Amino acid sequence: MSPTDKARAKDRWGGVLPWVALLALLALVLRLYRLAGPIALRWDEGWSIAHASLPWGDLWRVATEEWHPPAYVALLKLWLVVGKGAWSVRFLSVLLGVAAVPLSYGVGLAWSGRRRTALLAAGLAAAWPLLVYYGQVARMYALAEVAVLAAAWFMLRGGDRRWWRDDLGLVLSSTLALYTLYHTTWVLAGLWLYAAILWPRRLPRLIALGLAALAGFVPWLLAALSTLGQRAGAGAGSVARAFSLVAPTVEGLAFPYGTWRWAPLALVAVLAAGLVAGRLAAPEAKRLLLPFFVLGFSVVGVAYSSAIYWFAPRHLVPASAFLCLALAWALDRLGSLWRPLLPIALVALAVAYWPTSTRFIYDKTLEVVDPFDPTEDYRYLAGKAGPGDLVYFNVLARAGWYESLRRPGDPRWSYAMRWDPIVEPMERIAARIQRDAQAHHRLWFVLYKGDFGPNADLVGWLNAHLYPAGGEWQKDMLYLAFVAPTGDWMSAERDDAFEGGIRLTGARWTPQAQQGDAVALELSWSAEGPVPTSYKVFVHAVDDTGRVIAQHDGVPAAGERPTNSWAPGEAITDRHGLLLPPGWTGTLHIRVGLYEPESGRRVRLADGGDAVDLCGVAVQ
Repeated sequence: MSPTDKARAKDRWGGVLPWVALLALLALVLRLYRLAGPIALRWDEGWSIAHASLPWGDLWRVATEEWHPPAYVALLKLWLVVGKGAWSVRFLSVLLGVAAVPLSYGVGLAWSGRRRTALLAAGLAAAWPLLVYYGQVARMYALAEVAVLAAAWFMLRGGDRRWWRDDLGLVLSSTLALYTLYHTTWVLAGLWLYAAILWPRRLPRLIALGLAALAGFVPWLLAALSTLGQRAGAGAGSVARAFSLVAPTVEGLAFPYGTWRWAPLALVAVLAAGLVAGRLAAPEAKRLLLPFFVLGFSVVGVAYSSAIYWFAPRHLVPASAFLCLALAWALDRLGSLWRPLLPIALVALAVAYWPTSTRFIYDKTLEVVDPFDPTEDYRYLAGKAGPGDLVYFNVLARAGWYESLRRPGDPRWSYAMRWDPIVEPMERIAARIQRDAQAHHRLWFVLYKGDFGPNADLVGWLNAHLYPAGGEWQKDMLYLAFVAPTGDWMSAERDDAFEGGIRLTGARWTPQAQQGDAVALELSWSAEGPVPTSYKVFVHAVDDTGRVIAQHDGVPAAGERPTNSWAPGEAITDRHGLLLPPGWTGTLHIRVGLYEPESGRRVRLADGGDAVDLCGVAVQ
């Protein structure tokens, strides 16, 4: 930068830096207030933490299959060294929201050439409810706001006089925006169109810079092409639905939630009053094309994409920065017409949005439909899973909740995603589990929505390849424990006759185990004739005094083959896993039997006993 340019920059910022710093402090205070509450972590925030906790290769691949590009989770992965609690992970968004304040000043100054407009834009960026709301959420929206503002600043400053540093900054910030949120596309399209109209002599250069930004985005498009194609195809023929979503999209941009219905009217009134305040010269009208293009493209683009999957006001965060720019211009115009009009308009907006700004944005109720407890998985596993176990989650959101609470002595986690938005192929999940089972013999599965829908194939595979060691429903969650045995097996033929014609014909088991590990057992059953009752099988591991050390009960074949479904002479394979308590060593005696679930009555053997003394297992 030449001495002349440095002097010009100093003149533009001189005298206003304290005000910009004060507005940045305001942004910080507004975003720090109730940062860790009232909800510890929301669903999407749990997804952010889990996604960012994955190895780099998995992070990239998972991003290609979900709804958002990977820039934010990559940044969050680096940030997680600070901590994984709600306050820590949200603080990254706070810092990004604060950074948007001086950027908004710079964009406002480069766009309008007026300090007051720029300061008003910075103040609105600090306090606008939509930006404060998502400046407290551990998601990519604050980063998207910063990226598009940076792109606008690099595009606007200097006018026709360009420096290579501005071009490089424009390409990099635009590419970052695209890698952060797909909806930044609409903002960038408006920005490029505005520049092409304002500076037609720069058109070849603008095209080249746009192509450079797209070239940087191509690797991602190629990686995510299949997912993007599927979702775009799902929205075919959705133009009518998109048209119906224009009104909700405009309302989301105005963000009047939790306040009086006339709040959008106050917003429109200020914008309209700015338009009619005094004579609107041609250069000024041409300047207004920037917010007009950005907001127009964003409303249409978000409405159309919402018809493909869903609408959410958060998708409008990048465009909101330019709504603030338009508002700042209108407020400045009113102040130029008659100075008292500026504070009057500001007070009107403050009163209109007061309930939103003081209560709604901090309650964080938007898009939260049902009550939930982000700690429930951790609390369930804390008393059951050991430090050497491995926990799988079928959705990353709940894995993130668990990770935010996990301590060094708690089990690690992995994933087997079989629920929206990602349903992994079973071949990939099976390979991951089989690889992990070489090091972890006790596996837990935390299944949102249990064994319904896509989860059914996962549960079926687990029952067929692992050894069930327990299961429990809690609300809409199913917790399953499995044993993945390694090492040698022992087997024995049996001929133990139970009443009703049920016979235990054979068994195989792992004869040795480490303390706190597990035992696997496979039983072979048959029936001489129809069995009218559905019995449960119990497997008890007892010490020398007969005290039960570990046990597993269940309908045979993991519930798939109840005894009253057996055909005469049919061979039934029945798997069981036993989770051993930590610190216990010695010889375990395995006992097997049947009982009636309703009464608890055990089925008798021919010799009058109620359990088969099957084998011994040495626990070291």
